[in-house]
Amino acid sequence: MHVILVRHARPELVVDSPTIADPGLTDLGVWQAARLADWLAHEEIDHIVTSPKRRAIETVQAMCDARGLTHEVVDDLDEIDRFCHSYYPTEILQTEGRVLWEQVVAGNFTEVGWDTPENFNARITAAWDDLCRRSLGERVLVSCHGGTVRSILAAVAGNPQASFKTDYAAISRIQVDLEDDGVPHAHILSVNETGHFDADRTTAGGPMRGAPDTAWPGQRRSITAPR
Repeated sequence: MHVILVRHARPELVVDSPTIADPGLTDLGVWQAARLADWLAHEEIDHIVTSPKRRAIETVQAMCDARGLTHEVVDDLDEIDRFCHSYYPTEILQTEGRVLWEQVVAGNFTEVGWDTPENFNARITAAWDDLCRRSLGERVLVSCHGGTVRSILAAVAGNPQASFKTDYAAISRIQVDLEDDGVPHAHILSVNETGHFDADRTTAGGPMRGAPDTAWPGQRRSITAPR
């Protein structure tokens, strides 16, 4: 089984929602998702799995529609902040989300709707192992979150402390083979592919050509998108 592991595209900012924060995609995120869909249109995909969050589902909705597939939601692939009422994208969590981040640093995970790191990694590892054992097709797309992708890659690498860069709508690839006794054996093929932002399958386009403005509210306009 060839697993195409995708981090969701760039989402909206949510602060102090009365319900659990579940943002959709920004204009840039919609653009990233479209580039991702165009790129993967050239690959056969048998099954699509997502976390329950909107940003993960919206990232692959066009691919589901184009292929006539219904995505399977796996709740345990959700991010570490799955019950939080605010969502700060990673790159502004320690600045705009400083009050929340200080609670996390202090270890007050339950108070802010986060899993503990230990519980998060155990949940993701179990969900990943289940996906591997179910062998859902020759090529399976999994749309989830940065922390989820990093946890899966670390588990496959056999090093829970391993660190991996994961950009929005980036692709990582894992090959999973079942041994004769049914035990899955996985190895990493690639990490953080982002070529679909700069080119299509036949023509180079230039870095992030055509991408919308990338500035967060209150920030100065960026010249190039964060990568």
